Amino acid sequence: MDYTEIKFDIREDGIATMILNRPERLNSFSRRMFDEWRDVVAHCAFSDDIRVLIVTGQGRSFSSGVDLTVLGSDELKPPAFRFYYRQAHQAFDDLEALELPVIAAVNGLCYGGGVELALSCDIVLSSNNATYCLVENQLGAIPASGACNRMIHHVGLAKTKELIITADPIHADEARRIGLISQVYKDEEFMDRVYAYAERLLKNSPFAMGMAKHVVNMCVNADMKTGRDIERMAQSCLVQSEDHKEGMAAFFEKRDPVFKGE
Repeated sequence: MDYTEIKFDIREDGIATMILNRPERLNSFSRRMFDEWRDVVAHCAFSDDIRVLIVTGQGRSFSSGVDLTVLGSDELKPPAFRFYYRQAHQAFDDLEALELPVIAAVNGLCYGGGVELALSCDIVLSSNNATYCLVENQLGAIPASGACNRMIHHVGLAKTKELIITADPIHADEARRIGLISQVYKDEEFMDRVYAYAERLLKNSPFAMGMAKHVVNMCVNADMKTGRDIERMAQSCLVQSEDHKEGMAAFFEKRDPVFKGE
């Protein structure tokens, strides 16, 4: 697929970057962007060379969420709207299910669906200039691409309700304090710090990181017994992997392991 609303780059070390590329529209989501986004995620899923995916935005915005010309358009009647949103939500779900670390690099304004995109990633790193807001209540709508359920696991029920109902923006330091994001870096060094963070992950087993993510996602809504069964099933696969054998050998030989994701 030719990308026009997303930029996609893969470094030789296996770090890939997906850049939302509609800066004139604050990187708001369009039908075309969703198609390109899903194609990028599929490429990552089927590639043995990609170890980490970074998601960020072009210009001064991470994303302002869905393009409002689509959200309130008379062009999409309710059945067509529901179909469109099922397709759109699949893009978020595919990103969440991707079995490799996904880092949201929030470089600026992060509103509405932009917050929900960040919540679909595993680790959220933020510029100190970034602001976060679930603005939908001001538009007579709700955040319907994951914030009403994913955010609860990050900041708790009460804070989720407050952020949705008030539609008040919060700055990066407050977002970190409540657990919405992981780290805040100075704007002038932001992407350098993001790539340095990603490079640290290259030292870990791709197979184990992907499995850990898969297990945690499955355990979120599982009861304790089912969760423990899922953990054991995953571990039974990992202990037979070449990465595990390499990790054990490196530990006893007092050297750094060389993982291959096998």
